[in-house]
Amino acid sequence: MQFQIVDTEQAYRQLLAAPDDAARERIFCQELIAPFSGLVQVFGGDGMATFAAWGMSPEQFAGDQRGQMAAIIDTLAGHEAWNKAARALEDGWAAFARHADRIPLDSIVFGLYVADMSNVPLQRGYTGFGGIPGWIMTVYGVPDEYNLYRIQAATAHELHHNIRGAVFPGNMMTTTVAEYMIIEGLAESFAAELYGEDRIGFWVAEFDESRLEEARQVIGGALDVTGFNEIRGYIFGDTLAEHMGLPEAGGPDFAGYAIGYRVVQAYLERTGKDVVEATFVSPRDIIAQSEFFD
Repeated sequence: MQFQIVDTEQAYRQLLAAPDDAARERIFCQELIAPFSGLVQVFGGDGMATFAAWGMSPEQFAGDQRGQMAAIIDTLAGHEAWNKAARALEDGWAAFARHADRIPLDSIVFGLYVADMSNVPLQRGYTGFGGIPGWIMTVYGVPDEYNLYRIQAATAHELHHNIRGAVFPGNMMTTTVAEYMIIEGLAESFAAELYGEDRIGFWVAEFDESRLEEARQVIGGALDVTGFNEIRGYIFGDTLAEHMGLPEAGGPDFAGYAIGYRVVQAYLERTGKDVVEATFVSPRDIIAQSEFFD
């Protein structure tokens, strides 16, 4: 596996030092958008518009926002965030090395990016994207002690999405709740296996146990539901569904993540497999052998 790691720290420092708007736009396009041009094509082909939709723009490095962005970059650098993310990619791939011939993916472009996440509730200041094989982003809004501690786990989570997506290519318009749930459950289990459960996301670790049976019923009754908007409502829960304008499924926040993780953990316990081995198992087999919904 070849990892093309975008030096976003250097790009951000160039943006902070840029003399004017034209220079900032040029740097932003060349250093931050261009490496992800293939991913941008998937989202319509307009790099500036796509990145703006993700909360990223050159304007964030000018005017009143410049000081805040400088502080964010310095905080990430002070915690060696770029080095830790890069090492997480190597750790994750090392775990799959024995199965490299089964993974139809030769290279991945990776970047640790900074975004305005103020309009995204519940995210604790960090997120990521790895759903399309070949490209991964780990994204920070406001870095803090909580989310910086989880940067390696978050990056490994997204790497697993890339690998799983290459092994089981799919279309999100036809993906089922069952498949999406297992995708997230495997990715979070992979992060836990590499770095420990204390580093996994709050969407699993802090799930309200008093609503576990409710979530089991909601997800278990919708395993065959398809449609990009519909399935996200089940996976993310009602708070985010309402915020994103998605159909609400009547489930707790991050119900799909929490149930997916528990299904995968039950499967691993019953079969004795590790997450790497489970990555090559179909979602239906994982669910059936977990006996979680029986």
